[in-house]
Amino acid sequence: MSRFILWDFLNARGDNVILQWVREDRLSKRDRAKLNQKLDRLVQMDFDLAIHTRLLAGPTYGHIYKLRIHGDVMLRPLLCRGPIDTESEYTLLRGAVERGGRLPDGAQEKAEENRQRVIGDPRSRCLHERIQ
Repeated sequence: MSRFILWDFLNARGDNVILQWVREDRLSKRDRAKLNQKLDRLVQMDFDLAIHTRLLAGPTYGHIYKLRIHGDVMLRPLLCRGPIDTESEYTLLRGAVERGGRLPDGAQEKAEENRQRVIGDPRSRCLHERIQ
């Protein structure tokens, strides 16, 4: 049984930004499997343990955390705790790949904008869709 519920952010057109990211960055089968594995792990463990074990890093920008996944590329999905119920949910806000120890310019700021949108309209997210 999961401890946390995982949500995906929906853009203004209602598209799931995490599924878009996986498609657009053409993540390998191995990276998609690692992403699913880490997300499964995240929802099953206590938040403090996720930070302590370095599964999550942050906050890196305001209320934004990055999930650390070492695969063919350094996957760094950006997420927040909550924001509607900080005790029982995470929302994946934006996908990112870290290169040279750096996130793409503006990625964290865009994740924060997405978080603010969820606060204003909780319907701007959907239950997490498993990556295929």
